[in-house]
Amino acid sequence: MGNSYEAVIIGGGPAGLTAGIYLVRAGISTVLLEKRLVGGAAINTEHVENYPGFPEPISGSELMGRMAEQARRLGLEIKEFLEADGVVYEGGLFETRVDKEKSYRSIGIIAATGTVPAKMGIPGEDTLLGRGVSYCATCDGMFFRGLDVAVVGGGDAALSEALTLANMVGKVYLIHRRDRLRAQQALQERAAKNGRIEFLLNKAPLSINGGEQVESVTLRDTLTNEGSYLKVSGVFCYVGSQPQTDFLGPLVDRDAAGFIVTGENLETRSPGLFAAGDVRKKSLRQIATAVGDGALAAVNLEKHVLEKR
Repeated sequence: MGNSYEAVIIGGGPAGLTAGIYLVRAGISTVLLEKRLVGGAAINTEHVENYPGFPEPISGSELMGRMAEQARRLGLEIKEFLEADGVVYEGGLFETRVDKEKSYRSIGIIAATGTVPAKMGIPGEDTLLGRGVSYCATCDGMFFRGLDVAVVGGGDAALSEALTLANMVGKVYLIHRRDRLRAQQALQERAAKNGRIEFLLNKAPLSINGGEQVESVTLRDTLTNEGSYLKVSGVFCYVGSQPQTDFLGPLVDRDAAGFIVTGENLETRSPGLFAAGDVRKKSLRQIATAVGDGALAAVNLEKHVLEKR
């Protein structure tokens, strides 16, 4: 069968690409399915400074481009713009469905689908999506050249994207509901030194306002409950992330937040199904930890495949 492989990797970020590199080098017939462009969320990071082997900062897009180039050179088959709709286990094989007429059968699977940005759940967020509301500064920052924007969040993603936007927009207001940020100290220091970034701490967004486009954000002071309006042309939201696991149905166990629960070898409750990277329950989500996950999942999937051959 043309769509039969020994291993299917779902997700083309650092975890998925690393798993693919390991599997094809081990002689396991493998295909990687990515619903967008290969590279995952890491391609939106402007500066990667903590990935070993790069003394100077490297952009996420370049780093992931190198990983994808290496994987392809080694023979990994990568199929972009194919989203897994569901996975079933029948007759000792997994079937990964990507549309109503196409599926991929395999002995094993590595789920490396990562996360998507969590929504704030405030008025205006959905209605103004694409009209000033965004979840990707690298994707949409160019549309706000010379304009003032708000970034909501206090973690690494929020600070990284604020720094990206500061190169393009007039001013960036960083809104965070607490009195201190959660981001790495190095990112905080870079942002504090950037004259185009202003911190608005102890502020919570209540609504995003506008007609055809974003015009302002309604804020509440978390200490005094005092309300205020901030005039901006764009709002970039980074208040957390949600795993993409619905397509796996009952094949995996999940924690309260929906992340896949794995064992120490990254196995799930279904033999032959492994999870790697940000999609699984773990304490640190970084490119480096995703790469480690990809390697570990691949080695253990290889053992499973060899037992089933």
